[in-house]
Amino acid sequence: MENQDSPIQAQIQPPKRKYKWLRRGYFTVIHLLALFALALIGVALAAKFKWTNDSGNVDLNSRYFSKMADKYNQGFQTDSLTFARQEREMYQNIGLLAKYYPYNAKVILDAFERSGDPTIALRMLDAANLRMKHHKGYQRELQRLKEQANEASLSIYPWANYREWKEFCNVVRADSAAIDSVSRITGVESRLIVMCLVGEQIRMFNSSREQFKKYVVPYNRLILTTNRGYGVTGILQNTALKIERNLYERSSPFYPGDYYQKCLNVKDSFPELVNDTIEAHKHLTIQRLMKGGDHFYSYLYTAFFLRQFQSHWEKEGYTLAYRPEILGTLYNLGFQKSKPKENPAVGGSTFKVGDKEYTFGGLCYEFYYSGELMNLFPLTSKPFIPTKELERKIVFPKKTEEEVPAAG
Repeated sequence: MENQDSPIQAQIQPPKRKYKWLRRGYFTVIHLLALFALALIGVALAAKFKWTNDSGNVDLNSRYFSKMADKYNQGFQTDSLTFARQEREMYQNIGLLAKYYPYNAKVILDAFERSGDPTIALRMLDAANLRMKHHKGYQRELQRLKEQANEASLSIYPWANYREWKEFCNVVRADSAAIDSVSRITGVESRLIVMCLVGEQIRMFNSSREQFKKYVVPYNRLILTTNRGYGVTGILQNTALKIERNLYERSSPFYPGDYYQKCLNVKDSFPELVNDTIEAHKHLTIQRLMKGGDHFYSYLYTAFFLRQFQSHWEKEGYTLAYRPEILGTLYNLGFQKSKPKENPAVGGSTFKVGDKEYTFGGLCYEFYYSGELMNLFPLTSKPFIPTKELERKIVFPKKTEEEVPAAG
């Protein structure tokens, strides 16, 4: 009976089990609180040291996005010509996209019609083109459109695509007032005068490229072509003197009329000039043509030259009013080649610009009808204003006898 529990022991046993469960519950709560505290500390540390941030990746098209941002900068649309080019490019690209995804093409077209701004549609097209970058057929056609757009930005006349031509145009703009003044006085269309200037100066693009770079590009002035003639239009000495004689010799077949004697101030001289030959010092004519920075007389003698050819041909029943290629040929070859007839030959000296060969007359014809510099020197319905009309419009002071040079 010794192994049996006493009544007192039986009463004490339940409290021991009770304390055991309390103790387990206590430690469980303590551990849970500790774990919760550790979690809070971990969250705080993760936030502080940005352990939970997404590291991210650079988009494969990142460079494309930058390129498009640069493309559509503030200077993207600058003038009406640029706007027209953008609009053409937009319609072509929309038409191409419509072949594959007409829904997206319509959405882009609607966006343009609402805004009226082609750059908005072009931006949307760039996004669509990015999505289509792996579509070989689409990309081939898109490349073809881009090549056509590049060709459309070039002139059909090769000489007008040279950098030198752009520089030349800037220089001629500075002379437009002198050219227009000569045109009003002589009645010779300004575009005909500039045509001869173009023929003389454009030859420099190849034959005197270094001279062109030296004078035209940095100093914005035309070349005085002393190796071929005098002044910016390259008039030869004997030709210049004969032009003057034809103004006063009524018996000359090139005599244009009394009016044109009043257009020339024969007393003008420029003794400060240093010419390239001693003989040139004998003639005020050459001094006028060689005057640096003022090309008025170069243009005046050019207009006289053209007017005298027109007078010669009119007397024989022909006109050169709409024959810039013949005027250019005669300007280049001189008075001795002026033989009025129904089908005259076009030609003159030959020269190369780039890899293309030109004749002087042929180049004059191309420029005259090219549209280049048309805003300054337009085509008119009267290349030569009739002399009687000029006499009514222009009034000159009378000249004394000593102001009239002796013939010859």
